[in-house]
Amino acid sequence: MNLHLPTLITALAIGFLGGYLGSISNSPSGSTSLFTETEKQPVKHKPLNPFQSSASSDDAEYQFEALQLKIEGLQIQIEALQKFQKQTEQKKSVGTLSSHKNNASRRFSRVSPNKENLLNAGVNSDIADDILRRISQQDFRRLELQNLIQRSNSAQRRQYTKELRALNKNKISLRSEMDDDTYDQYLFISGQNNRVKVSSVMAGSPAETSGFQSDDIILSYDNQKILTWTDIRAATIEGDIGSYTSIEILRDGEQMSLMVPRGTLGVQLDAVQIDPTQ
Repeated sequence: MNLHLPTLITALAIGFLGGYLGSISNSPSGSTSLFTETEKQPVKHKPLNPFQSSASSDDAEYQFEALQLKIEGLQIQIEALQKFQKQTEQKKSVGTLSSHKNNASRRFSRVSPNKENLLNAGVNSDIADDILRRISQQDFRRLELQNLIQRSNSAQRRQYTKELRALNKNKISLRSEMDDDTYDQYLFISGQNNRVKVSSVMAGSPAETSGFQSDDIILSYDNQKILTWTDIRAATIEGDIGSYTSIEILRDGEQMSLMVPRGTLGVQLDAVQIDPTQ
């Protein structure tokens, strides 16, 4: 299935930005007015932004913040589509990948945590209940704020938007609620990817010099367990450029260590799933 992601991303981005810029241009408080070539009269347009009720600077600021929230949501959807496309185009299986028979669609979407999976991963029952309750409370407040933003005046919208952004920034993370081994097991049990695999090595990169190969599965970087691509991204920006550290990889079922310079590795990565108990 060819999703034409570049075209999709461009169209969505232009749509969002075009709507926002159009709403500013139509605002009487903007720095310029729109005129026709012949009559030199203001061109009247209906507001493109459904939240625009007045032409104040507060409204403009709110529109920009609302646009940022929409773009953040769009980025999450794009990431999911990109992962889906890579997985469906992949014809070659990795020898250590699990044959875990979960619905494939769960691999490409965010899986809501549930108590059964947490318990099977080794989380205490009371702790599991507490985590799920706090996540549910946070989800409710997020929906409530989105509702309040749409029905409030400019000053209130700014306050609610600020709270919503802070809530999203401090979203409860299961990763922070348990140790790495437990979280690793939870990801596997819930049918989610829990490792990153090298899909290609860039020519002339530190990864090529260090001996990386396609299909290498990264297990740890500088003794930090790597479960997602964000883990490896965060790890590679730590430490001093020029210093070396070790990366543990899995290659053809055998674990081995490579020495790499800190900084950009130069690899393309795919998300995969393996059984952490093997």
